Amino acid sequence: MSDIPVQLLQHLGKHGVRMKQFLGDNFSNVDESQRREMAKEARQISAWAAAAIAPMPIPFADIWTITPVQMLMVRAIGNIYGYKIDAQTVKEMLAVVGGGMLGLQICLALFKIGLPGAGGFGGAAFVFFWTHGIGNAAELYFQSGMTATDEDLAAARKEGMKQAKNETSLNE
Repeated sequence: MSDIPVQLLQHLGKHGVRMKQFLGDNFSNVDESQRREMAKEARQISAWAAAAIAPMPIPFADIWTITPVQMLMVRAIGNIYGYKIDAQTVKEMLAVVGGGMLGLQICLALFKIGLPGAGGFGGAAFVFFWTHGIGNAAELYFQSGMTATDEDLAAARKEGMKQAKNETSLNE
C-alpha cells in the first residue's frame, strides 16, 4: 500500500518529462503523422492533469491552477508544429480557442457550489473534455499555419470534446 504514492509520483514524473520534451525539443524532422500522435499525447497528459486538479473545493481558484496546464499544452502543441510562442500569445489564443474562459470558470464554480462532493467528479470530467477540446483546436490552429478562423476553432474544440467523451470511460 505504501508503494502507491511512489508509483503515482513516478507516473506523474514520466508525463512531466514528456511534456518538457514537447515544450523544448526540436520537431522539424518529424512527419505529420508523428506530429498528430505527439499532439494527441500532449492533449491527453494535459487533460488528465487538469481533471486531477479540478476537484479542489475552492470556486474560481481553477484559473490559477487549470489555466496554466492548458497554457503549457497549447505551447507544447505549438512547438510540436514548429511554432515557438510566448505566454502572451498563448493567453490570446486561449481567449479564442478556449471558447470563453469566463464561461469555463462559471461552470466549474457552479459544479462546486451546487453539487458539493459529486460536483468534484462532474467538474473533473468537464475539465477533462474542455481541455482536450482546447488541445484539438490548438492543433488545428497550428496545422493551418495559424490561419484557422474563430468558427473553425470553435468547431474543432467541440469535436475534440466529443472525441474525448467517446475515447474515455468518464462519460459512463
